[in-house]
Amino acid sequence: MQTNMSINSVQIIENAKTIAETILRPLAADIDQSGNYPTEGLKALGDNGYWGLTISRQHGGLGSDLLTTVKVIEKLAEACPSTAMCFKMHLEAINPIKELATKEQINEFLRPIAAGKLFAGVAANEAGRGPGNIASLAIQNTSGDFILENCHKSFVTSAHFADIFSLIAKHDPSTTDITSFLVRRNTPNSRITVDSTWNGFGMRGNDSCSMTFAGSIPASGLVGTIGGWKEIRPLHIPFVFLSYAGVYLGIASGAFREMVTQVTGRYSVASDVPETVRKHLGESKVTLEATRALLYRAAAEVDAGTADLELCMASCVSADETALKITDVAMLLGGGSAYAKRTPVERYLRDAHAGRIMVPQDEQTKLNLGSASLGTM
Repeated sequence: MQTNMSINSVQIIENAKTIAETILRPLAADIDQSGNYPTEGLKALGDNGYWGLTISRQHGGLGSDLLTTVKVIEKLAEACPSTAMCFKMHLEAINPIKELATKEQINEFLRPIAAGKLFAGVAANEAGRGPGNIASLAIQNTSGDFILENCHKSFVTSAHFADIFSLIAKHDPSTTDITSFLVRRNTPNSRITVDSTWNGFGMRGNDSCSMTFAGSIPASGLVGTIGGWKEIRPLHIPFVFLSYAGVYLGIASGAFREMVTQVTGRYSVASDVPETVRKHLGESKVTLEATRALLYRAAAEVDAGTADLELCMASCVSADETALKITDVAMLLGGGSAYAKRTPVERYLRDAHAGRIMVPQDEQTKLNLGSASLGTM
């Protein structure tokens, strides 16, 4: 028998699927062609409470666990990967503070987010620097505010549109410790500028741009403690990997759906489908379901407090490689129609390449997994 929580989770996933199919999917082609930000789809998610998907019910959110969250992201990505990625980055941005919020921050950030009034982006990456190797400084002054220096961030999703940003910086130039902040775009005494435009190969609606953060951050924007990223990281990094995996699994699932549609539309009965085509379909189905099982297992184990980081890393790589493989096969089976952009397959194929480029890149993750296997990580 299902528990009340599991029944609630099923309803949350089904409602997300309805939004995906009725709002996101009809807009996906235009978003990809124009490069416009997916405002309408994201607003629909906010209006239905999904901006607070992972925020506790006590603070106005839906209170979803990680397994429910990755399933929601998967459903959204099946319909429109750009919208799903913007939404995933929003959830990633609020993930640390939903666990560490002070009473003041609950009212300033969590409740408005859950009410669909604040949307978030992640300002973490810096050009030419690997994860954790940052130049940004946020030095606390005598009044308790943090003065920003050298805070130039790259590939900030929703750069022109997010209301708040999850930002990381060092509190002292001599330390390697990192501090996490949540910064409002319109914070008094801050100067936040967008320094580029987005015209991506894939994920065309993401508005992932370079940004500069200057001025100061009020003390209320501090997430956790000064230099406390090392305490946040063990709880946060599994979410990062598995939420990315949800997007890539959704891309793979959407491409497989189109693959089946193309084949069934071309042949009147199943027996007419060539053996080679049926084999491609079967192999793709095996790969898709194995990847889905791995992701769901990893998310369930994180929820239970029993998962290790390696499982989450492997799931992320597996999901993106599955997306790359299935979109390639879908292009092959789709033939001229797919190549001529008459189906969504070409869009899925371009979007699937995000995992090879975006942090955490697949190749770096494999290297880390290999090192861990050798006991050198």
